[in-house]
Amino acid sequence: MLKRIATALLIITPAFVQADAIDLSSWSELTLDYDGGQSAGDWVLAADNESVKQVINADPSFYLNNLNQTSYTMDGTWKVETSSDDDYMGFVFGYQNSSNFYLFDWKQGTQSYVGTTANEGMTIKKMTGATGDGLVDLSLAEFWENTTDFGDMDVLATNHGSDKGWLDNREYTFHLDFNLNPGEFHINIKDGETELWDVVVTDSTFTSGQFGFYNYSQANVRYAGFEQTGGVIVDVPEPATLVILASGLLGFGFARRK
Repeated sequence: MLKRIATALLIITPAFVQADAIDLSSWSELTLDYDGGQSAGDWVLAADNESVKQVINADPSFYLNNLNQTSYTMDGTWKVETSSDDDYMGFVFGYQNSSNFYLFDWKQGTQSYVGTTANEGMTIKKMTGATGDGLVDLSLAEFWENTTDFGDMDVLATNHGSDKGWLDNREYTFHLDFNLNPGEFHINIKDGETELWDVVVTDSTFTSGQFGFYNYSQANVRYAGFEQTGGVIVDVPEPATLVILASGLLGFGFARRK
């Protein structure tokens, strides 16, 4: 079943500039928990609310900010704090629902699973399911495959190769510009001062949506130090519960392979 877990209160205003580290306590977790797959994700928030660690091998799992927004820049870091396993970490953006979103994912090692192949390296994907329910529209194979279009998943860009996987216990930084230029997004990934991938994708399927962290079958990944610049709120994403306030909108978020 699809699992979405309620989290803390979130104040939403029509537009904002976020210069300091983002408080993640208002974000919510969601896992596409497929029968016969792995467990739901377990996202453990740090005491300072500025980092979160996904600690188990899980089915495709997200940690979402509950903001349907456009025209922003996001910066942050990932780190796999283990030498066990070689699977996926990344982030989603333009997230409309659990079967419609952009996905950046990063695989450490090439591997076949559920009849598909994941190559070592980075991939930008687009999910476009008909019903909006990821458990109905998408399969584990659509999340695993990263070489070619498959089902409701389209590959938009890749950076694959024998030396393109992430390294254990290494902190990486990423930069996302989303819809600053209409119908375009830009992603830059670095290892310290070394640029690993810099790519611009033109696609206008989703020009607003939620941002969130992504994890699939990889334990002990820490997502930390996230900062947002700019951002225009479009509306409050479903399935938030709303109370209208004079100052704006007040939304409530929800939430084996090895």
